[in-house]
Amino acid sequence: MVNIYDTANQLANDLRGTQQFLALKEAMDAVKADEGSLALFKELDAAQMEIMEAQQTGMELTEEQQGHFKSLNERVSQNTPLQSMLLAEQAVYTLLNDVQKNIGQPLSEAYEDLRKA
Repeated sequence: MVNIYDTANQLANDLRGTQQFLALKEAMDAVKADEGSLALFKELDAAQMEIMEAQQTGMELTEEQQGHFKSLNERVSQNTPLQSMLLAEQAVYTLLNDVQKNIGQPLSEAYEDLRKA
């Protein structure tokens, strides 16, 4: 019998060696090395958590929160190390999405077979 968790653990280890992940780690190191970029990242991270919490509880963001997030996004868009990190992060998520499609293929095929029955 197959132990799918061993395969998943191997996949996680393999992810660490991909070009996309290594580029992300390099971009993260650049953010860490720049005090302003790191502070801006931490502010962005906290704001994103605040927004997610509001969405999960069904609360609307205040105008002040919306204004802060808009200002924060503008500052992030002008921060080269942080922009590079976000682009690298997007590449990792694209890779993960592709892998997810492959992993889900047997399930999709099983349902397609059921639909044809």
